[in-house]
Amino acid sequence: MTQSGDGVRWLTDLVRLEIVLWDRVDARLKADHDLPLPHFETLHMLARDPDASLRIGDLAGRLGISAGGTSKLADRVVASGLLRRDPDPDDRRASRVALTPEGRRILAEASKSYEDEVGGLLGTALDEADRRHMHALVVRLLAAVSEDTDKMMSHDCF
Repeated sequence: MTQSGDGVRWLTDLVRLEIVLWDRVDARLKADHDLPLPHFETLHMLARDPDASLRIGDLAGRLGISAGGTSKLADRVVASGLLRRDPDPDDRRASRVALTPEGRRILAEASKSYEDEVGGLLGTALDEADRRHMHALVVRLLAAVSEDTDKMMSHDCF
């Protein structure tokens, strides 16, 4: 960043883009499936796991939120019938969450709405190659920030 304030403008624009995307995708999922985006993300993260269930702490790491927040989120998704909570066979104090058949069905349907909305929002400004390149840059930045965050947390800097 060469000029004073470029970093501020860049981050502000990036955050504004994230907010617009979040709000539009959330509204679409709610309208089409009565499914808030945080519930969708929970279902999506669980569907990606080959074991088909995750401990709350592992799900929290994937979602990037606290274990307490994840537990409360999981309780809401369980109450909606899209997840089930089972005792962890390896730890009596812990539980695991897994998709229900209804959760898998809703996730499959909602994934199409999600992709359509994101494609519609980004497709007007970026072609497929641009979207792939943008995703690669975001992944690279997240990896760099995650490494720095992990280093800081291991040194009790927070």
